[in-house]
Amino acid sequence: MVHDGATTEEDRRAVETHWAGGDLAVVADADAKEDLVQPAWTGGGSIARTVGRLFTSSGVTGGPGACTATVVGVRTVITAGHCVRTSTDGSPARAAAWDRNLYFVPGYQGGSGPHGGFTVRRVRMAEDWQTDGRDVAMLEMNPGADGRNISEVVGAQPVSFTAIPGASGHFFGYPYTDRVLHCSGVTTWAAGRALVRIPCHMGVGSSGGPYLLGDPAAGSVVAVNISGDAKTSYGTALGAFAEGLYQQSEHG
Repeated sequence: MVHDGATTEEDRRAVETHWAGGDLAVVADADAKEDLVQPAWTGGGSIARTVGRLFTSSGVTGGPGACTATVVGVRTVITAGHCVRTSTDGSPARAAAWDRNLYFVPGYQGGSGPHGGFTVRRVRMAEDWQTDGRDVAMLEMNPGADGRNISEVVGAQPVSFTAIPGASGHFFGYPYTDRVLHCSGVTTWAAGRALVRIPCHMGVGSSGGPYLLGDPAAGSVVAVNISGDAKTSYGTALGAFAEGLYQQSEHG
């Protein structure tokens, strides 16, 4: 599915004005600043610039919310599909409401980001996004105010669509915190090979956060977080379907 976001200059200004008008501060005021569920990331590297917060207005209530997302291409940001749609009980996935005012702040910390914010031009995701292995979305970003693509401003994290879990992995997310958190552990398959499992927990707000294999500061994104329990988090494994979305976002 392809869904248009801020496709005109007027649309982009409206989204930026919306968040500047107070809803960004509403989310920030509720963020945890102490007693964090996992340690804050202090290792720098590209991950400190490419991971950020995706702010949205609920398609059902209109209220503000936030997930985690990562720059993975020239103009592409990856997150979870459920971060951009709001479902209602008993309704099929295709009937979920599209969230509005999508606004990504890379490197978010303490209420703002050092690189500003970026609006979303188009969303690409599965119609059956609630199915295991389909809860992923590629966001085609608009250029910034200076005309540069997002990757020209913050870089892009490598992404792999063929990685095999089994090695130590790293999970980054904003579980309604004022800075990005980090945890790590040995990654394994789950739900067949539709999901990747990592033995650490973050919670609500970390959805869409990247699982990396390799160097924790510069490794490849292999999954995006979608759920978890008290000890374990689960992410949509990036395979052929996600690669197709990515190619469309970058070149479509």
